[in-house]
Order: sequence, then C-alpha cells, then structure tokens
Amino acid sequence: MKTAHASSEPWDEAIVREAIEKICADALAHFDRERLWNAHPSDEWARDGDTTLYWGATAVIWALDRLRREGAIGSGGNFAEMLPLLLDRNRTGFAQMIPYLGMDTSQASFLVGDVGVLLLWMRLAPDAETADALHARISANLALPALELMWGIPGTMLACKFAHEMTGERRWRQLFLLQAEKLLAELEETPEGPMWTQELYLSRFRFLGLVHGLAGNMLALLSGFEWLDGSRQESIRDAISRTLTATAVHGVDGVNWRADGLVTSEPRLVQICHGAPGMIVAFADERVSTPELRALLCEAGDLVWHTGPLAKGSNLCHGTAGNGYALLKLHALTQDGIWLERARHFAMSAIARWRETQAQHGSGRYSLWTGDAGLAAYLWDCISGEPHFPTLDVF
Repeated sequence: MKTAHASSEPWDEAIVREAIEKICADALAHFDRERLWNAHPSDEWARDGDTTLYWGATAVIWALDRLRREGAIGSGGNFAEMLPLLLDRNRTGFAQMIPYLGMDTSQASFLVGDVGVLLLWMRLAPDAETADALHARISANLALPALELMWGIPGTMLACKFAHEMTGERRWRQLFLLQAEKLLAELEETPEGPMWTQELYLSRFRFLGLVHGLAGNMLALLSGFEWLDGSRQESIRDAISRTLTATAVHGVDGVNWRADGLVTSEPRLVQICHGAPGMIVAFADERVSTPELRALLCEAGDLVWHTGPLAKGSNLCHGTAGNGYALLKLHALTQDGIWLERARHFAMSAIARWRETQAQHGSGRYSLWTGDAGLAAYLWDCISGEPHFPTLDVF
C-alpha cells in the first residue's frame, strides 16, 4: 500500500469550506448537458459520459444535491431534466457491459446499474411511475445470486431503505425483508466463522471487505436492523463478532483483514473496498458493538492512522477520504476526540493531494467514489464530526 506525504497544514475550517465550494463549482463549470463529465485519467476503466452511481454523472449530481441540502453550498445546479438521458444511457451501457462479467443481464445493481439512477430520480423529481420501476428492478434480484454490495442484493437492500425514507411506503420494508432472508440463507459456516462466497467476475471469492464482501453485506442488513426480528438480529451480532475476531490479522501497527478469506497471504490493502477502513465503516455501530469488538476496531483504526494518507488519491474508494471516514466512525462510536483530530488531519492532507492532482491534470476528477465529489462530502462531515458515508449511510 503506497502512501502519500501527510500535510503539515493544521486543521482550518475556512480552508475546508473553501475546498468544498471550489470542488462543487468546478464540477458545475465542467458539466456538459450532452457529454456529461469527462472521465479522469486515474479512472482507467471509466469512459467519458459515465452515468453510474459509482464513478459517473448520477453520483456527482447526487453529491451536489446532497451538499446543497446540507447547506454546504448555495446551489447544486438543476439536473432534473437530465434524468431521462441518464437512465437511457445507463441501461444501454449496463446491457453492453454485464455479459462480459459473466452475470445475468437482468441483474439489478445499485452502484453501477439503473437502481442508482432511479433512486436519484425519486430524490430530484419523485413520481409514482419511477417508484414502481425501481421496485420492479429490485424485485428481479430475488431470483439471482446474492453477490455483494456493488452488483447484487446488499446494494438493492440499501436502495429499499432509502426509498422507504423518501416515501414511507410499506412495500420497501417488505422487499428489504425478502432480500434479507435470501442473503442470510446463503451465509455459510466456515472454520473462521460465517461468511458468504461470491461468484463474481467469472471467479469464486470469499471477500471480507465493504464493497465486495462480508462487511458490505452486513452493512446492508444493519441498514434495516430494526425491521429484523430478535433472532435474526442476534444471529447477525454473533456472526460479526466471531468472523471479525477469527479473521483479524494483528501486526505492529494495528489490525487488518485480508481481501479474500479463501487465501492465506498477509493483507496488503488498507482502503475502503478491502481492508481495515471498510471493516470499521461497516461495524463501528453501537447496535452490534461489544467491548471486544470495539477494541478490535480501534486497533484497526490505529493501522489506518499509521498507514497515513494514500498515494492513490484523496477519494473514497481507495483514497484518503475513504480511510478518513473510518476515523470519523470511530469518533462517533467511542466519543474519543483523538479520532476526530486524526480524521481532520487526513482532511487537510486530502486537500493538499487534491490541489496537486488538479494542477497535474488541469481538471477535476468528476466522480463520487473515486473522485472529488466524495472528497467534498468527507470534508463536510469533518466539520460536523458526524460520519454520513455517501450512498451507504445517506442518499
């Protein structure tokens, strides 16, 4: 795991607010109503005009609207008329891509497919037809492999939770519970505790992390935890405690987890998608916390801190902002101010890295999970000290 130089600049809320405003203003200035946003050279698999919630226009529009609603910026732009174009292009691109990954073309994906676009539509211009279309797309996943948060049921469970928050309709809770039953039915007992096996990208994995594995699946279940009965809640608590304890790898600087539970090599990634940061983001939750688990997650936080800002960038998925969210989560869990101090140190380092990258490429990185919009969301949460991980905790 390559790390970047930490910023020596102390926390300064005025600098942080200015960075948020500049990131959002830059995104608005470079938006084209036909071409959307250009892909960044660092996002090697993305293409200009991408529409996904992961690294496309849907996500950037959502982030701008979210920051506007939170009062971080004055205007997030007016994108409601772009929704039909986003949906059409997303469905066309998804249909072309999905067969190459060995998945069913009817797969509903929250972060990559049209589920994210439909949910944005419900946020910006709600109507019954869009809600019905979203419900139908999510229902299709019940007949397909559970997979993981990016492509399968855990992601569409989150979508149900967000749709319920927007509408209050009972059907979203019912659909969430159907998916939860399917997901829990595929939880396997292994020598290292309960895990899921993913059949993904034409291979088999037993991923542990947030985007592709156990942590993301459990986070989805925790999003609707109050909807589950007591026995289901207790089985989830037990599975989390046993598996995290058994799979933790202790080192000099703290605790980490392997990406894949099927391999025995030492863990090398310390980022949101694989490794300690994602485990903390998923499991720093008072509802499943025990003294032992809390101590384990704090050791993982020590590793995140000692690893320092990441050379891959200032973004969420594999950058400093994502790792910073782990520190914010520990602050919320423990109320220990050291974690907020560390999170804010990461914020200043991420701003410095963002400046360098923008100067190097001459443009911003117009993406949520891998780009500047995710950084802006993180910086805003560092001001309040309250972690709301974009598209996982809030929509």
